[in-house]
Amino acid sequence: MVQLKDILEFLPVVIIAFAATFILLMEVFIKKSENQIFGFSILAVTAAIVSSFFNLHKDLILFNQFIKISNAAITFNVIILIGILITVIASKSYLEKENINFGEYYSLLLFSVMGMMLMIFANDILIIFIGLELMSVCFYVLAGFLRLRQKSNESALKYFLLGAFMTGFILYGITLIYGIAGTTNLILIYSNPKILTNYVFIVGAGLFFIGFMFKIGVFPFHMWIPDVYDGAPTVVSGMFSTAGKIAAVGTILPIILALKIGNFKLVFSIAAVATMLYGNIIALAQSNIKRLLAYSSIASAGYIFVGVAAMNEFALQGIAYYLIAYTFMQLGAFIIVSIIEKKDDGSREYKNIDIEYYKGLGKRNPVLSIFMTMFLFSLAGIPPFAGFWGKYYIFYAAIQSNLIWLSVTGILLSLIGVYYYLKIIVYMWFSESADGLSEEKIPVTGFGVAATSLAVLGTIVFGVDPNLFFRLFKFITV
Repeated sequence: MVQLKDILEFLPVVIIAFAATFILLMEVFIKKSENQIFGFSILAVTAAIVSSFFNLHKDLILFNQFIKISNAAITFNVIILIGILITVIASKSYLEKENINFGEYYSLLLFSVMGMMLMIFANDILIIFIGLELMSVCFYVLAGFLRLRQKSNESALKYFLLGAFMTGFILYGITLIYGIAGTTNLILIYSNPKILTNYVFIVGAGLFFIGFMFKIGVFPFHMWIPDVYDGAPTVVSGMFSTAGKIAAVGTILPIILALKIGNFKLVFSIAAVATMLYGNIIALAQSNIKRLLAYSSIASAGYIFVGVAAMNEFALQGIAYYLIAYTFMQLGAFIIVSIIEKKDDGSREYKNIDIEYYKGLGKRNPVLSIFMTMFLFSLAGIPPFAGFWGKYYIFYAAIQSNLIWLSVTGILLSLIGVYYYLKIIVYMWFSESADGLSEEKIPVTGFGVAATSLAVLGTIVFGVDPNLFFRLFKFITV
């Protein structure tokens, strides 16, 4: 039976669920409620972040063993909520610019967050599946939120078809796991070491993980990312590449560590190398900045899987740190792209997303250029920004796990990324603007500045003092 105590311990998810539902009622009963919904969304996400810290250092099993509260789960959820907060702040001016400022956007965003939080807090495979589907359905709609744009509709349809296909993998995997274990409860599965060597269980777990590798964007399950990120609203693309990825990583990583499937280190290592190689190499050839950031996101999935292959406690902490750094720098870069891009006159397609447009941007808008430079330096892993420490902790975890070759390979492949990030920086500061663009003004709203400023602040603060993250969350345990 559900007790009030369980609900209070689960307060962050309850706040998000209530807010997502209440926003729908506001949209129905209050005319021109967009501003109220925007403010209410910020308050709800902030309240969820604050309430999450009350559960730090607790190890609880709630709701008849369906939910588990742990430091690892809280850490990943706070990172997701920070990313969503920045996304909400950046969304208002973007939605107004695109004439899609509808209240249901914020409700869909919060319902997707509810799914992410359920996935990470889940102590049962069925709860993970429910959370995953809630997140995915909202993502499919958000990807096509630019309803009058053909490319946005195509991205939503492609995401839906491939996502539904991958759902079949996950369901079949759950079926095999349940058939062997006789339960979907994760604690009971962990406590039965005999089933971990059963080949049917291994196949089931493999199918289950494949579905999550699709959400993370690991090679060869990455094919949807460039098209979806390119077609979706740009602020939504930033959210997909951060919060969605973090939810999938935060779900499977504790499971991998708890199962102690050390025999599969080589499989994860090969996946990491292939993902880093593919993402970085293909990004070199991109002229569309959204697609470049999409392939960069694929490469980042490879760096994360270096930590997954390490399979030690330090890897969990290193990945968590990398994800908060990645949230600030990747989301910040997408927000700046969303500020700069605009429609061509007389068409619904976009200009200003070509890298060539960024030539001379430093003279046209120095503030945006400085912010973008910081994000790109951080993505490239250049100190003193947070991205440097994120890669350092992940590669160090691989060395601790005697995967020196993987760490060296990751470092060498990350050098490829430095080239295409620096290429954009050189264009902004050392190239002349194309004809007719030198006098063009880029309108920037207060909310756009606020969102990018928060992202810059996180990139710098966690870069200058990386131990701040570990002091905030102290010991991250499974």
